[in-house]
Amino acid sequence: MTVSGHNPVISEQGIHAGVGDGQDARVLQTQIVRLITGSGFANIAGIAMAIIWVGLIWKDLPHEVLSVWLGVMVLLFLYRLAVHYLKLYSDDSRLPVDKYIVRRWYLVSVFLTGAGWGVTSILMFPYNELHQIVLAFILVGVSASGVSYSPVAWVYYGYVGTVLLPLMLRLFYVGGEVYYALSAMTGFFLGVMIMAVHRMYKASIAELELSYKNEALISDLTEAGKNLEQLNASLKGEIEHSKLIEAELKKARDRAEKMSRAKGEFLANMSHEIRTPMNGVIGTLQLLEDTELNTEQKDFVKTAHKSAEALLAILNDILDLSKIEAGKLQFENIAFNLRQIISDIVTLHSLKAEQQGVSLHQDIDEKLPAYIMGDPTRMRQVIVNLVSNALKFTRKGEVRISVQVLSADDRMVKLKIAVSDTGIGIPQEAQQNLFKAFTQADGSTTRKYGGTGLGLAIVSQLVNMMHGNLGVDSEEGRGSTFWFSADFAIAEQQADKADEKSGDESELTLDAKILLVEDNPINQMVASKMLEKFGLKPELANNGIEALEKLKQQAFDLVLMDCQMPEMDGFEATREIRQRAVMAIGDKPLPVVAMTANVMSGDRERCLEVGMDDYIGKPVKRDKLEAVLRKWIGPGSAWTVNNE
Repeated sequence: MTVSGHNPVISEQGIHAGVGDGQDARVLQTQIVRLITGSGFANIAGIAMAIIWVGLIWKDLPHEVLSVWLGVMVLLFLYRLAVHYLKLYSDDSRLPVDKYIVRRWYLVSVFLTGAGWGVTSILMFPYNELHQIVLAFILVGVSASGVSYSPVAWVYYGYVGTVLLPLMLRLFYVGGEVYYALSAMTGFFLGVMIMAVHRMYKASIAELELSYKNEALISDLTEAGKNLEQLNASLKGEIEHSKLIEAELKKARDRAEKMSRAKGEFLANMSHEIRTPMNGVIGTLQLLEDTELNTEQKDFVKTAHKSAEALLAILNDILDLSKIEAGKLQFENIAFNLRQIISDIVTLHSLKAEQQGVSLHQDIDEKLPAYIMGDPTRMRQVIVNLVSNALKFTRKGEVRISVQVLSADDRMVKLKIAVSDTGIGIPQEAQQNLFKAFTQADGSTTRKYGGTGLGLAIVSQLVNMMHGNLGVDSEEGRGSTFWFSADFAIAEQQADKADEKSGDESELTLDAKILLVEDNPINQMVASKMLEKFGLKPELANNGIEALEKLKQQAFDLVLMDCQMPEMDGFEATREIRQRAVMAIGDKPLPVVAMTANVMSGDRERCLEVGMDDYIGKPVKRDKLEAVLRKWIGPGSAWTVNNE
């Protein structure tokens, strides 16, 4: 039997129960409560037997003694009755009493009741044998009914001892075989009752301890359950928070992708819109150079041409940087001659260096292999940017290009390529920002030297794509050395692929029918004049629809196709040409060459995917146009061979 609502604070239990250990104190208090709640019948039976006993020997003993004895027994009974039925021992009591003091005096009353019954064997033992037998039965009955006090074993031991020990001694004192036997039987009964109660007590204690352990376990499990619920709630909150973060990241990613697409579209549109008039400017200047000009006019044309080329170089730098940032710049891996590239660069920049009073030198390690694997175009771009940068900041002295072999084996070579100058040098604090886009050592608006600051940023990105290292050694006023190192595979020996013109190809004259599809009048004029230099008079079409109509009316040897045009662009027109299987003169597939200002990453591939055969980017250089014409309609071209 467990009692709820009786769990005092451990320290309080220790004070009132005289027990130091909290668990033992709790067990003791629970046992006392069980004793009180289970002793109602024993109390009633005891007072009933007391009344019967007094009535039985009323005539044999003084009434004063019997009255006092019975009065004490009644008072003890009434106290226990009040405690039991008014629940003065529990937390439910409405009276302002200390439940622990009440419990303590309840136990005292049990001892006093036992002592009262013990008095009967000493002071109230009858001489009548019948009365003696009745008294023995009453005391045995009182002891048996006192089993309800067994939850607190030592209380029962005291109670039954005070009841039966005096009787056992009295019977032994009277003497005789019968009384000795009765005394022995009383002692045996006392021992049996004590052992039975002891076992009951042990079982009760074990049950309580197990109950409290289970209760503690349940409490721990309940607490763990609450903690788990809190953890689940927290985890749910974290998941919701993570979902919100994921949603925000997705939105940010979508915005970034949208901005990247918008940036790409903007650059593509700006590139196209700038290159279209640039094509007219550079093309017109090329045509103007071929006319009869006096010395001053040639200088003007030359200056204008250089300015246009410089503007085009800036545009190309911006596009290259955009391609690198977008991860769309592709590197070739072909064999090339680094010595030849450096020689060409020195030749190209020698005039500018000479005009500035600067000597330009090259210093190449003899151990450099004849051919290495890589992208010659990007290698040239890196070195050209470094040389141009050195010449820009050097007004006297020299600029030197050096190639040093750091290590080599049969397959790989590690090179260090450096461009040093005797120019103005770079302050230490400015060097860390040199390789950032749109940054120069002198960022003021009154800086003496021009430039966009893109050259070194592109160099840095290209060197990274080569898996190389880029650095600068400089001291203000004493010049600078820009260097990079990288590993290259060694290529097998092969002949240089120089674009040398044979004697009979130095002046190209063709006889072919060309369809020029271009919507811009200036570009029409420039392209027509360039073609006329090669003996060609093109037929003009302003868009794809006009081009298809002209192809229905007559056959052509080659189509030069712009891509962005009104009504029908060059892509759609080319698809129609391929679907209709339009043939060139000679019954072969009609060559279609893109001639467009779309030069962003993927534009060339897009042109080839729709069925175009070749690609020329604007501004159109005369040598590039000549190379394409030689390839498709010149002497020895595939078209010519197929038509012979």
